[in-house]
Amino acid sequence: GNRLLKEGDRHYDYDAFGNLIRERRGQALVSAYRYDSQHRLIGVTTADGRETSYRYDAFGRRISKTVDGLTTEFFWQGDQLVAENSPRHHRSYVYEPGTFRPLAMLDGEGPDARPFYYHLDHLGTPQELTNPAGQIVWSARYNGYGQLTELNHGGGEQLEQPLRFQGQYFDPESGLHYNRHRYYNPGTGRYLTPDPSKLAGGLNGYRYTLNPTGWVDPLGLVDCPGKGGCRPAVGEQDPAAKIGVDEGEPRLPMTAEQRRARIQELSEDNAKRRVVEVEEKYDMHTIDKHGPHIPDIVLRQRAIDGTDPISGAPGRLNKSSQFRSWRMQLHALNEALTRKARGLPSHTGFDRAGNPILRIEMPGAGRGYKPNRRDSQSPMLNENMNGAEIKFDKEQTDRPFTAFPID
Repeated sequence: GNRLLKEGDRHYDYDAFGNLIRERRGQALVSAYRYDSQHRLIGVTTADGRETSYRYDAFGRRISKTVDGLTTEFFWQGDQLVAENSPRHHRSYVYEPGTFRPLAMLDGEGPDARPFYYHLDHLGTPQELTNPAGQIVWSARYNGYGQLTELNHGGGEQLEQPLRFQGQYFDPESGLHYNRHRYYNPGTGRYLTPDPSKLAGGLNGYRYTLNPTGWVDPLGLVDCPGKGGCRPAVGEQDPAAKIGVDEGEPRLPMTAEQRRARIQELSEDNAKRRVVEVEEKYDMHTIDKHGPHIPDIVLRQRAIDGTDPISGAPGRLNKSSQFRSWRMQLHALNEALTRKARGLPSHTGFDRAGNPILRIEMPGAGRGYKPNRRDSQSPMLNENMNGAEIKFDKEQTDRPFTAFPID
């Protein structure tokens, strides 16, 4: 879903995985995009017939591009692009510690390298480059989604400055921005491929961020994992957090399976953060009673004597259930909170207390126990619950207060 099919005179085609494979303007003006088995862009043919190819390392970082037979190589430190080299140029980049905000660019190699200094906006997007004498040698203006609207050179320089939004690199041959895990089209404000983090990326896996004038996405994962989320960092707040011992062991390249596992791990971390945000916003009690982190013994005990998972006090005997993952829990909450905007009924019924409820199908939502009337100490386990129920306050019908898997 959420695929852009037409914009003005442009028509877009996708493959079965949701990757953009073709952009058409009339019969003759066609741009084609090719991907590898991990949905990374490996080739572009533009409407004028120009061919471009891309290569990646075992970490999924782009290490080269070839345009009209000319190859540019890229060098990385973690997720930061630190240098690029071709037969025609060499550039190095320096960043603020712990961020993707560029400080300086060195143009050239060795003693011939010339420094230029970045001046950024509140998002960390380059606005100007100055030379050591303070002259502006490059300046740019953008629209809200990062599309270049004005470009000027000065100081006798004709520098190429490819850095855009934090973590993005401008490819003039395609007009796209390489954004670590994906490619971004500033003309549409969308990525060419859906978010690799799947459900944790939200309902629209192609969008840049919810607020492109206030948030950044340096990894191309829509909602960024980690404490800072997508807020534009202005420097490392806790230098002690970076202290550690380098034992000299090289990092081995990840296999495709390890890479997928790492993306899943980041997706879970991101989903958990967003579930916590929703819980705090609406003062819910869905995490400690139905979260995927609840130990099985606690879940089972609730179906035996009604023990409250939060307080530990015995309560009313009831079914107990938990979501299989943070992503499942987030999906249930997203589904409930966005139905009105999508023109769907917000509720499907009411519980015994008169609270509005929403029941949805959700294959593999979670697991749980229900009381056993014949043997109260042996509640019945259901390992595969395929639905979810979200309850809303009857006094404030747009405020959910709990969500849990159901049979």
